[in-house]
Amino acid sequence: MLKAVGILAKKGSKEILTEARRIHRIIEQHGFRSVPDEDLGRSAKIPGGKPLSRMEVELLVTLGGDGTVLKAAKELLKPKTPILGVNMGRRGYLTEVEPSEFEAAFTKWEKGNYELEEQWKLSVVHRNQVVSEALNEALLLPTIPAKMLNLSLAFRGKSVFQARADGIIVSTPTGSTAHSFSAGGPVLETSMDSVSLTLIAPLQPVKSIVAPVKAGVQLRVAEPGPSANLVVDGRLEREIGIGQSLSFRKSGNSTFFVRFGDSFLQRSLRRLFSERENG
Repeated sequence: MLKAVGILAKKGSKEILTEARRIHRIIEQHGFRSVPDEDLGRSAKIPGGKPLSRMEVELLVTLGGDGTVLKAAKELLKPKTPILGVNMGRRGYLTEVEPSEFEAAFTKWEKGNYELEEQWKLSVVHRNQVVSEALNEALLLPTIPAKMLNLSLAFRGKSVFQARADGIIVSTPTGSTAHSFSAGGPVLETSMDSVSLTLIAPLQPVKSIVAPVKAGVQLRVAEPGPSANLVVDGRLEREIGIGQSLSFRKSGNSTFFVRFGDSFLQRSLRRLFSERENG
């Protein structure tokens, strides 16, 4: 039986559908079986589509931006399935190649001329249950617009500080170049087992704290103030009530990326500096 390669594409773009058909043909011309995501199969009229959560493939090709990669990281049947990201998004920090580079990149992967980069994920725990796992970040926002959250931060069960802010971003090193950085947080080297906790528009002078995951990081939504919406990697998960807490720990699952040169940190910093210069 032919080895299978999956394709996941961002929805709603004729350009992406055209590119997905081209990538489908390249994969099959190289002697592999192409398996599109179920929605992509219908939209692009590529046979053999399957839900991402049921794909058993040697490689997953994502076509879009970081949101498409995050969807793959959350829903893949086997978390160790490597991802090759093709950038057709706005920023594409998590992607690896441009569409014009895909066939050359796929040939390198086929021949084993690549590196596999592991990015660890963060487990978000609420009421003693893992709610979700974040490759990039967990975000708390007020349920009532224009109201500030009252947040209490503790390490190993001991209170560190209480702050009022428009929200807070708990970011992995992978996500430290995304929303956390835009809100004034630091860039973390990807091998660090640490998170950054970055307050959004806080009343207090402290804006961000870096803490090791093993420090037992805990956030509590306190009074006075509204309850909070928990958003993990762009997906609304649940409401966190006043007096309720979240804790964070390093997940046993990671996401794996096919890389051909620079590390994630090198590439992210280069893109950040390029954006600043061009802006």
